[in-house]
Amino acid sequence: MLRRDFHTRARARALLETLALAAAVVAGVFAYPLASRASPAPGSAAPDFALKGIDGRNLRLSEYRGDVVVLTFWASWCGPCRETLAQLNGLPSAAGAAAPVVLGVNVEGDAARAASVAASLQLAYPTLVDSRQSVGRLYAVERLPLTLLLDREGVVRGSWSSRDLPGDSLARRIEELNP
Repeated sequence: MLRRDFHTRARARALLETLALAAAVVAGVFAYPLASRASPAPGSAAPDFALKGIDGRNLRLSEYRGDVVVLTFWASWCGPCRETLAQLNGLPSAAGAAAPVVLGVNVEGDAARAASVAASLQLAYPTLVDSRQSVGRLYAVERLPLTLLLDREGVVRGSWSSRDLPGDSLARRIEELNP
């Protein structure tokens, strides 16, 4: 009787281990596309793009090489986005160092709505409109807001998303990048 219990337990344990391994493989298969599409990771180069601002000017990210850049992706319906936009509006004085270039990228594609939000928040930095959501796809923006800190060579040095407001940690990172 003891021998039969031992074999039953051994088979049950082997079955559980096999199921756990299979679950891990399935999770990896589903997670890989999400991980491979993640926004540019710290240490990687930020992809270049050109977008039209709400003022009608075309701006290209690579035009700001040599400057520290804060790039934020947002939508008008996103409450945390509005908080981040307002926080970035006061960033130059909060950083205490040379002011970074701040670029806001509206991913909705509606220039009138983006202009309305920018005016209501009195944004002092350019608001760009991703009318075809091509830059949002290029940066794999899945959660809003997404804020990236780029160094003078265009390399991502920090990333904040969703409800993780950049705040003081962004200001400290900017100071580190400004000699």
